[in-house]
Amino acid sequence: MDKEKLNNALPIDHLNLQWPELSITQSSFKEICSINASLNKESELNELFKKEYNVSLPAPGKMINYSIGSVFWVSPAQWFVTSNECNPYFDQQLAKKFNAVSTVTLQTDAWISIKIEGKASLDVLERLVKIDLNDHNFPTGSATRTGCSHMTIFLQKPYQEECFLIFGARSYAQSLVHTITQAAENVLVNNN
Repeated sequence: MDKEKLNNALPIDHLNLQWPELSITQSSFKEICSINASLNKESELNELFKKEYNVSLPAPGKMINYSIGSVFWVSPAQWFVTSNECNPYFDQQLAKKFNAVSTVTLQTDAWISIKIEGKASLDVLERLVKIDLNDHNFPTGSATRTGCSHMTIFLQKPYQEECFLIFGARSYAQSLVHTITQAAENVLVNNN
């Protein structure tokens, strides 16, 4: 008997919009968890995380890559940890490693991630967010929570040239893609 394999169905599957100076695609994270330090346990969590992944938990407004994904600061004593590997037990594995000093919650089904890259990425994003994204104010490795067309998003500037990642609520995925696409068309097609 053949066994069927279930696959994730994302609300933005096959997102691949291309212009000469810009691309908008679904980014690569497969799993995402929030990790919240227990009361007065931030230092211990950081030491355990460093021991396990060879990186410290990032400071406010920052992100950092580790062996299989990235980590970014969300709020005091809270980070999002992403994995680029499909692993339905990612949250359980994190909880097992850090249970004594934190609480881990699976977030994979709550978020989508969109990659915006190319020479026009700044021009598009300046129409969407109220943040000065120049290299001085938002250097590589930055991550923040902000608004985009009445939606709360996390915006990251990963370790790539002319590239940004937007994490948005899955329930707003189509609206977020529509908003970004409209801004891109205004910049690239209509020159507005």
